[in-house]
Amino acid sequence: MIQKFEAAPFFVPDSEELRYLPEGPHVLRNCPGPPSLGWVAIQHSDGLRYGSMNVLDLATRVNVSFELPGRPGFFAETSVPGVVLVGLERRLVYLDLRTGAIEETGASLRDDESVIINDGLAVDGGVLFGTKHLEFNRPIAALYHFDPRTNAIRTVIGGQTCSNGKVLRSDGEGATLIDIDSTPKTITRYRMDADLRTVLESSLVVSPDSLPAYPDGMRAAPACDGAGEGESVIVAFFNPGAVADGEAWQIRISDGEVLCRWVVPGAPRVTCPEFVELNGQVKLAFTTALEGMPPEIRALAPMSGSIFIADTPFLAMPAPGAYVSR
Repeated sequence: MIQKFEAAPFFVPDSEELRYLPEGPHVLRNCPGPPSLGWVAIQHSDGLRYGSMNVLDLATRVNVSFELPGRPGFFAETSVPGVVLVGLERRLVYLDLRTGAIEETGASLRDDESVIINDGLAVDGGVLFGTKHLEFNRPIAALYHFDPRTNAIRTVIGGQTCSNGKVLRSDGEGATLIDIDSTPKTITRYRMDADLRTVLESSLVVSPDSLPAYPDGMRAAPACDGAGEGESVIVAFFNPGAVADGEAWQIRISDGEVLCRWVVPGAPRVTCPEFVELNGQVKLAFTTALEGMPPEIRALAPMSGSIFIADTPFLAMPAPGAYVSR
């Protein structure tokens, strides 16, 4: 039987700008200060080409915002305390969360300017990050690898439209990458070599027709009944339809079985999940968005743009991810 949970609002931004397109939450592990959740506001309204990096204190629920000179698609913590790598428009920069100072890496995209950086994931030896076509109708986006030692960017998988959530599991013989391309609603399993240079085989984790909406952000799940550590993923769904509530699913990678569902009331455009520990319990945080929402749908979904928290069946937090080495 599929377990079901309902999320509750945890943080409602006090500005329309911060509610427009929240994305990419990560618990900060290498940042001085109280336990906090980092997240990006990709852009502050329709037509604006800038957004912000945000740090939410999980105890006081006070949010600190750093406005950025562009649209941030993702951030990843580095090995330097308080410094994060940000995918900003079409380049990668370092942001110091203590001072707000930005340092250029010199690494940028060289392809079509109608794509910008989207979701990303720190991995051993660098960062995997995707791009999205701004009109969401041409497969000219891609998944890339950034090497911070050389500041080099190389293509890993091309032919995508909106490269989004990603999970990587490495083993002694290679690596398994789970990657979302949102517009065609695909969640794909790629078997790759250890250096992430060659796709050895690929298959869909689940049929796109079985999904309730566009898959967006994704996180690897810890062990639970029905799946071991890293054998399932939590997927958030962005629903542009005239509906009141959002959804997120726990999906087993091996066969696409849905193990658990979360309802996000009053916020159908769920952008990304993240595991947090509150009062000794494993919870899920969900970012949600107002992006593209007409007034009649907003009336149905008044909590859109909020960050939600939900109970989970998990007893332990997932294994911590990598830092970007500097």
